[in-house]
Amino acid sequence: MVEWVPQAGALYERVHQQYVGGARKLEALINELIGEEEGINYLSATARAKDPESFLAKAAKPHPDDPARPKYDDPLNQITDLVAARVITFLVEAVDRVCEVIEAEFEIVEHTDMGAHTRAQGVFGYASKHYLVRLNAHRRELPEYAVLKNLVMEIQVRTAVQHAWAEFEHDIRYKLDIPPDRKPEFDRRFLLAAALMELADNEFTEIDRLYRELAATASDKAPLDLTTGTLTTYLNRRYPDAPHAKTTHYAWILGVLARLGVTTEEQLTDLLTGIDSAAVQSAMTHRAPAGTVRRLDDDLLAAKGATYLDLFPTEERRQKILRGRLKALVRAGIVTP
Repeated sequence: MVEWVPQAGALYERVHQQYVGGARKLEALINELIGEEEGINYLSATARAKDPESFLAKAAKPHPDDPARPKYDDPLNQITDLVAARVITFLVEAVDRVCEVIEAEFEIVEHTDMGAHTRAQGVFGYASKHYLVRLNAHRRELPEYAVLKNLVMEIQVRTAVQHAWAEFEHDIRYKLDIPPDRKPEFDRRFLLAAALMELADNEFTEIDRLYRELAATASDKAPLDLTTGTLTTYLNRRYPDAPHAKTTHYAWILGVLARLGVTTEEQLTDLLTGIDSAAVQSAMTHRAPAGTVRRLDDDLLAAKGATYLDLFPTEERRQKILRGRLKALVRAGIVTP
């Protein structure tokens, strides 16, 4: 081990809690951007600070071209996953939507599409999308993000199927010393599992397409009372091209509708009569295609105008977001000032 590596490890241990706080900030920011603002349907978005033991192990790695010298001359500034986040989605299309948000909201230092890399080699394998990012200029000036101001961070985005494969593969390949004569057997089985992983992601996408197709042609004789199930079907009929929202978001918008006195499909249809949803979306500035719940939220704002904000008297951040959208609708002539 290089002499100064333990000193770097000791320094990182002293400042580690600052990075833990930074990870919490990054996690909250990502959840806010992809969940609250964009309404993307995803499984989880988490962030962590690298633990001191892992930092020390990485800082001690030799240079690949010269084992006599260290890989990192300044590990605290050169190691890029001191704070790292991972977003896991259900469907591949949601991965693309999350990536659009990341590319719009962060400064991109580096982007690696592992799926494109494996496809270019004509094989199956890891298909995650990796980003090295910095906060954008606006957030770097905000006191709440001070600990992240000059930090390069890592964000990975992948489906739940890809995540399961990657975690299992990592545990086997990197935590077990596989004898050379057994390595081809492991490689072959991991390759087969990777092919099944891609097949599973494709089939989930196709199942989602079939579900949308069925929901769009579902009989209007379905139950009239609004529940999470009937509302989901209703919104898929109204917005057949919109991505699904998170399950919790359907429950949330049901509560909003209840505050409006809307408890049946018929009442909701009456409320939205005359609303040109396509025009509403054209007026908006969503970075990614809005999900079904976000589409309904926008249409309700168009239908109710400024009075829609009165439903959220104590939610300052939501009121601010809605005021911005309302201005867009007024500019487009959809809502009268």
